[in-house]
Amino acid sequence: MMRKGITVIIVLALIGLAFNSIHAQLGRVIKGAAIVFIVKQFGKQINDGINAVLLNRKWEHRKATKVVPIFSIGSGAYVGAAQVIGDEERVKEVEAVAQIEVNLPGEARAKVLIPVDRVSLNITEIKRVYDVGVSAVIDIKL
Repeated sequence: MMRKGITVIIVLALIGLAFNSIHAQLGRVIKGAAIVFIVKQFGKQINDGINAVLLNRKWEHRKATKVVPIFSIGSGAYVGAAQVIGDEERVKEVEAVAQIEVNLPGEARAKVLIPVDRVSLNITEIKRVYDVGVSAVIDIKL
């Protein structure tokens, strides 16, 4: 009988730990989805704001720009917004920016920014959009 009680306590503790882990992960997923939704809904306004700041400093863009979601993987998971720049037809193809962070020897690190044609968990479906650069990044830690 005592053994059964200990087993129940252990099972309940494991369920509690699993629930806390799932709850934390779910919270980050919901936060990330909310940020992507906001960027998609208000991308034009964010883009106009970035362009206005640059225009006020006489650093305006001379190419087409667009704000899209950015996904960063490396020292944590981040999601936010990125402004892409290039010829209008190429910029229209961009749906997101993938950012890969890599720690290099010593105190150095690299951030690789890749404009892509879609958002997908299947990376084999994602294609790089060439001739488009990234001119601004806003990211939020999940």
